[in-house]
Amino acid sequence: MSTSPDAITREIRALEDRRYKAMIEGDLATLDALLGDSLVYTHSSSVVDGKASYLEALRAKKFVYRKVERPVENIQVHGDTAVVTGEVRLDVLLEGNPRALRSRFLNVWAKGPKGWQMVAWQSTPVPA
Repeated sequence: MSTSPDAITREIRALEDRRYKAMIEGDLATLDALLGDSLVYTHSSSVVDGKASYLEALRAKKFVYRKVERPVENIQVHGDTAVVTGEVRLDVLLEGNPRALRSRFLNVWAKGPKGWQMVAWQSTPVPA
């Protein structure tokens, strides 16, 4: 029995809520569970992290997420893959310096043996 696309969309939205909450709270255990081992995380600065380097940067407080808003978020379901696109606004400390970031993003979740996990993130800054 397959799950309906609407049910998967709700599940992915809930996982995104958990991921952003974990980012703000610095909950690395939750992020470790939500992020796939093959994660490719491309920041709006064009820096690319894998899962281990992203979690280590959070652990070292290279960036500290303080607030996240998702005014635009669209989820497309393609079998065991979900593509999330939209706009994100982040209030973050980058190496101790406060920054307000506004980006368009593409985010990919894949369902595997560990359930749904985020496997890719790509963000592009929105010009001021």
